Amino acid sequence: MSIHRSGTSFVGAVAVALAFVAGAGATPPTHEDIGPIPYDFEVSCAPYGLPFSNLVSGEETLRIDTFYDAAGAATKVVIHDSFRETDRNSVSGKTLTASANRVDMSDLILGTRTVAGRSFLMTSSGAGVVIHDTGRNVFDAPFHVSFSAGPHDVLYGDVDELACNALAG
Repeated sequence: MSIHRSGTSFVGAVAVALAFVAGAGATPPTHEDIGPIPYDFEVSCAPYGLPFSNLVSGEETLRIDTFYDAAGAATKVVIHDSFRETDRNSVSGKTLTASANRVDMSDLILGTRTVAGRSFLMTSSGAGVVIHDTGRNVFDAPFHVSFSAGPHDVLYGDVDELACNALAG
């Protein structure tokens, strides 16, 4: 019960703060829906010593929200990104599913980027999770992680190598 009340108080505080900012003459945010975007491509697993290709087929959806200050300069960009795909071994036919549902927020004032949610989750029927990249990462420069929480196979690995090895097993 206290968690719900605290969440409600937080939502109320954010609403009041946003109303104050809007009243101060801030430019309203823009919203852009992109997708669904279908994709199909092939990744050779030969560089990892495996004699097949990963045949990838999926669909990605993006929603981009851009926030502005009173002068109309962009201050924050929030990207809501999700995808579902199937990866298939070109020789054996073994199939794995992958998905993501994450929020990628760039603070243009502070120069930071925060990625939170399920960035990449690949599962195998009967075996469960084979690649797991979920949680929260904060970057203070391109490719420099200043904070990380959760399992991050893809952030600290090569997604193509990880998927090829999962399809080989």
